[in-house]
Amino acid sequence: MMTDTSDRLIRDYLDELRARTRDLPKRRREELLAEIEAHIAEALPPTASEAEVRDVLDRLGDPEGIAAEERERLGVAPKRAGALEWIAIALLLIGGVIVPVVGWIVGVLLLWTSSVWNTRDKLIGTLVLPGGLLFPLGFGFVATVSEACHTVVGGAQSCTTSLGFWGRALSIAIIVVITLAPIVTSFYLAWRAKGSSAVEA
Repeated sequence: MMTDTSDRLIRDYLDELRARTRDLPKRRREELLAEIEAHIAEALPPTASEAEVRDVLDRLGDPEGIAAEERERLGVAPKRAGALEWIAIALLLIGGVIVPVVGWIVGVLLLWTSSVWNTRDKLIGTLVLPGGLLFPLGFGFVATVSEACHTVVGGAQSCTTSLGFWGRALSIAIIVVITLAPIVTSFYLAWRAKGSSAVEA
């Protein structure tokens, strides 16, 4: 009996192949998946080790390569990102700042209606970080207004914060992380959109 790790490797491989062939005609896609699954079952004994599983999967080739060959054979052109995808990325990042909340929600709707990104990409785009840059800007504002300033002798201003040193350091760290999160996510979605075909996990 194969180990859980071996089963997972096969399952992940087939899931990836299923995602990468999402744009193929349904009947051919199902046939291809059945062929690959049957080949794996024939090539591996019931007690196959993890190394044997990896060897068989390596010999089959990368799922994207298999999908690309099948697209070429069938004359199916991969879908590429268009204007709506780039608008979606922009709105996910700054839409909530331009039109509070609503702009970001429109970006999410465009993200989920696109056929360029798979489900994992869409979940990342939606959950990291909801609201885009709206939340870090709001958090930064709250951290700023917690600082109180008053004029001292000579007209100079003295500012104190109720957060304390460590509280302020933590606030700065949080602001950096929550600012970088949507920016990195936007770059990730752009990278996926630029080089991906229509996939669905």
